[in-house]
Amino acid sequence: MIRMFTTNIVRELTELGGSWKMLQLSEKDEVVKEYMAVIPSCWESMRGLENFRGHCKYSRAVQTKAGNYRLIFNGVSHTANVYFDGVHIGYHYGAYTPFDIVLPNVSQGEHILEVVADNRFSEGSTLHIPNDYRSWGGITRPVVLEKISDAFIRYIHVTTKQTDAGWDADIEIAVNNVSAKDNTLNAKVTIEGQTVEFDKITFTDGVCKLNATLSFEKVEAWCQENPALYMARAELICDGKVIDDLNERFGFREVKVVGRDILVNGRAIYIKGFNRHEEFGVLGNAVPENAMAMDLDIIASTGANLVRTSHYPNDERFLDLCDERGFFVWEESHARQIYAKKMSHPNFKVQAGACIDEMIINHYNHPSIIMWGLLNECESYTDIGRDAHVFHYDRIKSLDKSRPVTAAANKFFKDICHDLPDILSFNVYPQWYYDHEPVDFVNRLEEYARQQKDIDRPILISEFGAAAIYGYRAFSAVKYSEDRQADILKSLIETFYGMDNVSGMIIWMFADGRVDNTFVDWNSRPKTQNNKGVVDIYRRPKMSYYTVSDLFNKMANYVDEKENKK
Repeated sequence: MIRMFTTNIVRELTELGGSWKMLQLSEKDEVVKEYMAVIPSCWESMRGLENFRGHCKYSRAVQTKAGNYRLIFNGVSHTANVYFDGVHIGYHYGAYTPFDIVLPNVSQGEHILEVVADNRFSEGSTLHIPNDYRSWGGITRPVVLEKISDAFIRYIHVTTKQTDAGWDADIEIAVNNVSAKDNTLNAKVTIEGQTVEFDKITFTDGVCKLNATLSFEKVEAWCQENPALYMARAELICDGKVIDDLNERFGFREVKVVGRDILVNGRAIYIKGFNRHEEFGVLGNAVPENAMAMDLDIIASTGANLVRTSHYPNDERFLDLCDERGFFVWEESHARQIYAKKMSHPNFKVQAGACIDEMIINHYNHPSIIMWGLLNECESYTDIGRDAHVFHYDRIKSLDKSRPVTAAANKFFKDICHDLPDILSFNVYPQWYYDHEPVDFVNRLEEYARQQKDIDRPILISEFGAAAIYGYRAFSAVKYSEDRQADILKSLIETFYGMDNVSGMIIWMFADGRVDNTFVDWNSRPKTQNNKGVVDIYRRPKMSYYTVSDLFNKMANYVDEKENKK
């Protein structure tokens, strides 16, 4: 499945799943072994490749009619080189964002599509580095082949705003010309029975953007209790015939930051969330839809209302499910603990900028996404680090001014970037990594941040937690026991909930996840896993799952209800 709804009626789509031939390659590009891989998947789930870090060549035949085509790869980890009939047609860096390749004037018949996926670390890789989560290998998200006309709709973006009469929807559509000749077209967008028709456009190449606003009096707002979704349908028309279309789903939802409050549709929310890695048991990060749904079922049962996509953009199908179920999402551009050497590399801004662009352009319409995140625990105390943070904030704001932006920070009293975010977010681990008294520590962090920008801003505890090995119980509640983890989470949740200057908390983490074998701290991770999940890697509950569920389900979802819940 590509999305959780039908995106096109006129445009022909073929999902290129199923079996592909996969060749494991040596450092010298010689064939080591041949496999049959079912796509999407990661090769670490295949016998004999559990710890393989290298590159593999995938290939399959595709049948086409004569005409223009577009290939969409929703995720290849982490570097892809794409070939069509032996000709190199595209390159992409980054495992967690989609990319597309347009193929004009394809002949009718059978063609060979090849993808060389590479998950090796290198000097030129500034985001994919040995880390506290696994960097997988393979074609890990769906691949789509689209038959397109001489022009196609690249995206629809809908930005909704509350008005005295109801809602306004600002619409932007981007149209790509594929042919080398001028194209003269009409375009229209329909939402909830209202249609806007754009003036006839003529363009030769590149992207043409069209903008309009529609007003609505009787639509339902998207919120946790009622995640109402609407469809925006765009059509391209040439000589009276619809030659292309695109359906995009969105919600009437507005996010603002006012003082210490995060407002959704004018009401201050209280965040109770989980950090979640995109990984499931032996499947790695090629997570099927039913497993995504299972995760959200479990998270919902705890009373949580937000998922943070630590530390990279997630599969769009997961975001679709969050839209449908009324979950809030903090979606994060890819970066965790990137230090000065990588930040000063010439590739850093190129690779980080491309990730931001692809994340926001492709995920813009999801009402569940209420904030963008960036540069988790990165070097925010040096001039190089500040330059990187300014770059990220500016890049995100240039693409989307409708959502607040934040960064999960842990450089504490030497951070020089606290003036930049709309929301202050702190990763703190009292009772696990250090013995700070949590209330005093958070208050001092806020005071330090206000020295850089003396205004009220919401504070989120973006990470806190403790590790436990599933099944390890101890009366003495020693480290790595389920008992100790449950005790620490209970103490911290009650403490943070009692603080009037804290707008929410996000537990590290939902489920245990594997770390890279070459990660500098891997030997402090029993089983080569980060074991701070309230469920294990197979979603078996630990004691802390029940502890968190008992607490979160009693806590308010909105600030105006909080006093009655304490």
